Amino acid sequence: MATYQFEYSSVLESEEKMLTDIELILSRHLVTGHLNRAFTLAVSEAFTNALTHGNELDPKKTVTLRVTINKTDLIADIIDQGRDALRRIADRKPAQLLSEGGRGVDLIRHYANTARFVEVESGGLLVSIHFSRRDKVAIKTS
Repeated sequence: MATYQFEYSSVLESEEKMLTDIELILSRHLVTGHLNRAFTLAVSEAFTNALTHGNELDPKKTVTLRVTINKTDLIADIIDQGRDALRRIADRKPAQLLSEGGRGVDLIRHYANTARFVEVESGGLLVSIHFSRRDKVAIKTS
């Protein structure tokens, strides 16, 4: 099992760095194809939400990304330093199919085997995303 952890400043430029880090990890562990794309999409959505909604692009706040990978599992934990995210998730309106925003939580839940949204002690949000490397169901096409 390998675990990687990164801290990113809450600025839009951090997303490109995070995507490069994810690409290197997945390449190192031979995660390819649809699983690679689905995992990257789910992490990217959670990360963008952490930057913009959780930390409100406050450069003094950070987003933590922890990726754990082994032969059977691929797990990402994204943690922001925001407040009140669980209420905002519960109160959100369903996204429109063609809308530019508002679909992140739905995309995460669609592609991941499991997704958990938990408030941490400090008040920030932990989004934990799990993909099975063995389960073909993890590669959802519907």
